[in-house]
Amino acid sequence: MAALPAGNVSDKLTQVFAGIGFGAVAALINYFLAFELYGSVTILLGQTFVFLALFTRGLLAALVSTFIAAIAVYLYTYNSFFFVTLAAEVIVVWFLYQRRVPILMADLIYWLVIGAPLSYAYLPTIIDVPQSFLILVLAKLLLNGLLYTALAILLYQLVPKSWRNVAMKPVSDSLRGRVFYLSFLCIIISSLSFSLLYTVRSAQQVEQQIVSDIGAKANSLRQVSEDFVNNYVVAVHNLRDSMLVVQDFDQKIKLMEVTQQNHPGFISMLLANDEGQIVHGVPAAQFAVLQNNPAVNRDISDRPYYFTPKANGLGYVSSAFRGRGFGTQPIIAISEPLMVNGEFRGIIEGSLNVPELSVLVHRTDIDANYQSVIVTDDKHQVIFATPELNLRSLSTYEPVLLPNLYTQDLPLTRIESRDLLYTQRLNSYGWHVYVFSSPHIITQLFLDNLIILLLFLALIALLFAFVTRRFAQDLNRPLEQLAKQLRHNTETPLAVERGEMTREVRTIADNLIAARKVMVDFNRQLQQQVNEKTADLERLNLKLQKLAREDGLTELLNRRTFDDLAEQRYHEAMATREPIALILMDIDHFKRINDTMGHPVGDECIQCVGALIKEHFERRGCLCGRYGGEEFALFVSASENVLELVEEFQNKLATYCEVNGQVIPVTISMGIAEVRHNFSGGSFRRLVAQADKLLYQSKDNGRNRISLETI
Repeated sequence: MAALPAGNVSDKLTQVFAGIGFGAVAALINYFLAFELYGSVTILLGQTFVFLALFTRGLLAALVSTFIAAIAVYLYTYNSFFFVTLAAEVIVVWFLYQRRVPILMADLIYWLVIGAPLSYAYLPTIIDVPQSFLILVLAKLLLNGLLYTALAILLYQLVPKSWRNVAMKPVSDSLRGRVFYLSFLCIIISSLSFSLLYTVRSAQQVEQQIVSDIGAKANSLRQVSEDFVNNYVVAVHNLRDSMLVVQDFDQKIKLMEVTQQNHPGFISMLLANDEGQIVHGVPAAQFAVLQNNPAVNRDISDRPYYFTPKANGLGYVSSAFRGRGFGTQPIIAISEPLMVNGEFRGIIEGSLNVPELSVLVHRTDIDANYQSVIVTDDKHQVIFATPELNLRSLSTYEPVLLPNLYTQDLPLTRIESRDLLYTQRLNSYGWHVYVFSSPHIITQLFLDNLIILLLFLALIALLFAFVTRRFAQDLNRPLEQLAKQLRHNTETPLAVERGEMTREVRTIADNLIAARKVMVDFNRQLQQQVNEKTADLERLNLKLQKLAREDGLTELLNRRTFDDLAEQRYHEAMATREPIALILMDIDHFKRINDTMGHPVGDECIQCVGALIKEHFERRGCLCGRYGGEEFALFVSASENVLELVEEFQNKLATYCEVNGQVIPVTISMGIAEVRHNFSGGSFRRLVAQADKLLYQSKDNGRNRISLETI
């Protein structure tokens, strides 16, 4: 660009004031109209007016406006590095354009040769981010530079000539070059804007899916952990009640042994007297070893699970700790006081094995590729952690919040040098459930889309180079013929008929329509891609909804969905006093099927049972779900004869399961808690616990039994 004669100092002052004006507009746009693509990745368009100052007022005005615009960027990002990059961009573009390099090409050269490498070297010194996120930032800087440079060139065409103190030289002397340049500018602006908006939308949808997914899994894990502990709390409570009924000490010990066998999560159980001395424990072999140790090792009077129930007469669930006497592995103590006529006689305690929780975590469908889990107790001691996190059991963990460069919807922390988004839930025992997800999936989506966009822009440039060449040839040919006649025949009439001139204009119009058709086809292609991607996302959402609701093997409701729907129906039935029944089923000796016939046969047996449940119960309007493993749950209206209904099912099941032409004999034990009279008998959880108790009663009575209790 060639500067007009400077004149004197007043001309330079005019440039400075013009730069202040352009810089003020650029600063306002940078600060108030910054467009956040993804997390801290932001599009800044204020530099458009910096380049406009360069095109219309010269280098001095552009540098002044750069300084003001960079102040706004600094206030927005608290990063002074932009003072360097923006000023260097203006100087390099001006230098290259003076040597007849097109402005858009000059800006591209700057970012590829200077801006991106400089940013790549500097950014890791102020932010600690993965390589993929750093590449994303560099790609954003490049596209951002192309976008505001193209906008500035187009705006220059609208600026009145009286505003221009600088003559902007044409990018090309040929019509083909000028048409191509301006057409490509329009396409690059529309393509960049449309593609960036589409990318933002796609990333937001994936981001919301991550938020929803880990939130649902955290809720599920919170409920699972509560149910897990509740199951053992109920077991200890029931054992306490049973021991108060019997008088014979051997019978009490037998009850302890049965309870420990039926609840394998209890690695040990003990009975202590009113002085805090252990009088017996199971397994018996461990207690025998303990008896040979000094008496002080049998004294638990200093343990919270002893003196807390003694003080308040209530059951107690401890924080995680390492045991003594009966072992040193991490445990959770669950105890109940033994009260006789209001007098404290001791406690019954079960030591719940902390590693047992790992089985529950696997049931929540945690994706090991990018999701992790940590469960801590009320003292922030690690009860469970996904192995790749390398956290020791009972070590203290609380997430340390980091500045989140990825998203505002989830907090960010770092474990083992990995950036992790997470959500947190707290269960009724004060346990903290953390579900982590890697932000890499969103970053990769953004980066892939930006790379595809750059490839499309390159293809568009080639396409328009070919189209505009043909366009210019068809447009120039009649004009060249006319110019030839004018050159050789200055006074004689032109040998070109008016009708021929009309045909030339029509040819130009036809070529413009062809160019427009190329643009429309391209936009239609982009729209088709948007529709296809949107349809893919919708199908993915439907699939995720189905996975979140149903059990993958039997297509029955999964446990979380069944519990939610069943609890809702339960409360409705309690309000309308409608009889209902909750049925818990468990396939008898299922482990034997797996061990003797293989897990694939076991899975087919579970599918057969699920299919018969759907055929027999679901068509009657019953709520049917797989509770986990070989256990199923049904919520039915008790208006019909429930016992007759389940007996008919049990008879059908005897010969229903057929695998590879062979009938697999399958029996099932059931526990049925039926509500027909007492419609204010408590919560749905108590109904589940009652059905579970009846199920274990059926197992204890020999299996292939139905235990029913009507409330």
